[in-house]
Amino acid sequence: MSHFIKPLLSLAILIVTVIAFTHCNDDGPNKAPEQIQLDKLKKTWTIVTSGGATLDATDRTADFSGFTLTIGGTFNSSNPKGPYTFSVSGTRPTPSPWPASGNWFFGGDPESQLIRDENNSGTQDSGDLSMTYFIDSTGKLNLTFTCTSCNYAGSRVSLVNGTWNFILQ
Repeated sequence: MSHFIKPLLSLAILIVTVIAFTHCNDDGPNKAPEQIQLDKLKKTWTIVTSGGATLDATDRTADFSGFTLTIGGTFNSSNPKGPYTFSVSGTRPTPSPWPASGNWFFGGDPESQLIRDENNSGTQDSGDLSMTYFIDSTGKLNLTFTCTSCNYAGSRVSLVNGTWNFILQ
């Protein structure tokens, strides 16, 4: 009887090992690029204290004391580009290049492009704001966008026009 138990035990160990290894990389190649990037972006980001906000290469970090950007949303494989949500808190200058909250989408390259839904329609259209982003080797989010007509409440366009760069951690 014991010579039957040893082979059965070996077979059971082999089966468990095979099952474990086939399920150990659940976030691998089956995830859409948008889902992978959303997982990286989804959190509350805080502005860095030095050089965290620039307008046309002029440091404006002092105008954004305590600024946070919260990126959220649930991935939907039927509509991987979005919309997803964002909200900001902390000090913002008046006018500001950021509305208090809104929607965003992934652009053509989900690893480097975001689209901010300027009219909050939940759909991408010609009036939306294109942003480039990357997460650097230290985990900081770098966002760059050019305001040409940030036309939301309280914004005087001439004071926010230009290329903004935000560094958040």
